Amino acid sequence: AVALILSTIYLALLYGLKVPDWEYHIPIENSTSPSSTSFLVKCSVRGDTGLACNAVGMIDCKILGIQHLYRKLVYARSECSINSLDSGSLPMDAPSWCQAPFDPEGLLSSVMAIVTCLIGLHFGHIIVHFKDHENKILQWMILSLGLLILGLNKPLYSLSYMCVTSAAVGILFVVIYLLTTVLKLIRLRVKTVVKWCTYNYTLHLLLLKKLKSYPKN
Repeated sequence: AVALILSTIYLALLYGLKVPDWEYHIPIENSTSPSSTSFLVKCSVRGDTGLACNAVGMIDCKILGIQHLYRKLVYARSECSINSLDSGSLPMDAPSWCQAPFDPEGLLSSVMAIVTCLIGLHFGHIIVHFKDHENKILQWMILSLGLLILGLNKPLYSLSYMCVTSAAVGILFVVIYLLTTVLKLIRLRVKTVVKWCTYNYTLHLLLLKKLKSYPKN
């Protein structure tokens, strides 16, 4: 019920709020005086799920401020340029929103992240309430396939994105459960998994520290 309420609130805000035209500024580098270039993004639409005129970005801009949003996500999009701004300039006909900051996992997207956690909690409840393997697997597969049918991946952390990712993880969980618990083809120990993850994380930190110690040319 909570997941349904949160999903309804998300959809109502995403498709109900009207996104007006908005403007952002990009500072001009190597300038003797503080100056910036202004860009106007024309929207005046409702229910847009693209990167320019969605309610997710509008809410983040109003509450967090555009200066606090992620600035490198949309640069590699095909609508803007084949290369990122670090390796090439934008074409002359690039959309006005190409240099605008945007965070696909902003405030409104956090609602869908909560729903994802609730789905994982439901998977755990199935383990508690169903004793035999057949019922557990059946309940998990019904939920996962249902989410997969509803899902359609998009650039936003939307309801459809949540459905696709939750369904994929659910199916993978069923496969692991079959291999380790039902068929017992793989002997998986929690202690071994934690030790392996910790070892690789420590190795990664040591390697990163070593690379940072090299002098720059």
